[in-house]
Amino acid sequence: MLRKILFTLALLVGVHLAATAETGNAAEPAVLTVTGNVANPNRGPVDEFDDQVFAHLQVKFDKGFTFTLSDLKALPQRTEKAKYPGWPREVTATGPSLKDVLKAAGASGNKILVQATDGYAPEFTGADVDADKLIVAVEADGKPLNMGSRGPLWLFGPMGSIAGQEADEGLAFAVIRIDVQ
Repeated sequence: MLRKILFTLALLVGVHLAATAETGNAAEPAVLTVTGNVANPNRGPVDEFDDQVFAHLQVKFDKGFTFTLSDLKALPQRTEKAKYPGWPREVTATGPSLKDVLKAAGASGNKILVQATDGYAPEFTGADVDADKLIVAVEADGKPLNMGSRGPLWLFGPMGSIAGQEADEGLAFAVIRIDVQ
């Protein structure tokens, strides 16, 4: 009897591993959703129950393109350094460019809103994105960005990354959504 249970358990684990291998890491959660003008969406509308943070922030969308952390790390990576007034030190951050993230999502537009978990949502122009100075950082100073700090994603760039930028305004941390119109 024990042998039959162990065999069944091994079979179920094997089927799960095979399914995961075929579809990529199906268990890895999405950390970023791009909404709005998305050419090839891979997810549907906000679900009031499953998408609690979006529901709390009163975010609505009909379609989106999601990225896992692995998806973002698979894009070309770039490193930027910055030290803004009030920061105790220079920070070196690494991640894909905002421009590459939007391109991978098939998103285009002239109004780009980057939203954090707390609702902070700076708005950028297509020209800001085309200047290609902003990255979606996945690590800073050689360490992954964690929830509770600035992660898992931080919109990051050096001074002058955004038209009219005078300090670190617009460098949203704990980013969960980018809306493109």
